[in-house]
Amino acid sequence: MEFADVLRKRRMVRSFTDEPVAPESVERILHAAQRGPSAGYSQGVEFVVVTDDEMRHRIAGGGLGDERLKKMGMQPFVSQARVHIVICTSPELYRQRYREPDKFRLREKVSDDDLWRVPYWYTDAGCAMMLMLLAAVDEGLAAGFMGLPPAHLRGLLGIPEEYIPIGVALIGHEAPDARQYNDIGVTTPKPKRPAKDVIHRGTW
Repeated sequence: MEFADVLRKRRMVRSFTDEPVAPESVERILHAAQRGPSAGYSQGVEFVVVTDDEMRHRIAGGGLGDERLKKMGMQPFVSQARVHIVICTSPELYRQRYREPDKFRLREKVSDDDLWRVPYWYTDAGCAMMLMLLAAVDEGLAAGFMGLPPAHLRGLLGIPEEYIPIGVALIGHEAPDARQYNDIGVTTPKPKRPAKDVIHRGTW
């Protein structure tokens, strides 16, 4: 698929069929996610892949999970998605990396507070997530993203305390009724802001 078509087709899908997802597609999506940038080669983003039916339903049971979605008139799309990929990041791996000699000499006069005013572990995790969503479209699949409480995901999946699960990429086949759930039900859709309002050239 042409890249322009991938971009055009990418959207958050909130209704999936029960058709299985080919394992080789999942592997290509994970490979794409690993191609994301990594601040200082810290490589602090990791993934938990869940395809087990029971575990997917347990993941969907916490926080803004399926029960709450049903109350809002939504599909229980979290458990519907046949593949869950939990995106995790470790701030400590970034801090350790920037204490190593090659990086430390570049920032030795910069305090940790100043260095990490922008927490680049979230930047890298977000890049990995977007690559996953785009790769899913390229595979002819549908994808979405759901933030769930980190403690819920840690407890279910044995994620170490030093890792922050930022949420779950949901991958599957789009259901015929998916378009009617474009709005998650708690906000009013707004038109996209025009480019002239969001792109500043030269200065703000």
